[in-house]
Amino acid sequence: MTKLANRVISIFDRKTSMRLAMPEWTAVDDICRRENIKRKHLFEIIESNKDPKLGFTCSVRLFAITYMHNHMPNYIPKQKNGKNDYKGIFDTIKTMS
Repeated sequence: MTKLANRVISIFDRKTSMRLAMPEWTAVDDICRRENIKRKHLFEIIESNKDPKLGFTCSVRLFAITYMHNHMPNYIPKQKNGKNDYKGIFDTIKTMS
């Protein structure tokens, strides 16, 4: 698995640190590019709308997963002999190492 990367971030003029895995940071940056928003602003939106029971880092992870799930193209894997080859799963696992 990938190592966690710690970064100092600013939310509402308050500095804090957050640890995410590099693919998670990449996902956040990809979302920011797609939506044409600065990471700081995205984090402030997430902080303002998160479930109070969840921590901020967990909320960012949940947001990134939900965003990617809702905005990725519909993908129906090709099946061999009526069985799924799980290509998408194994391709994703390979990129996580």
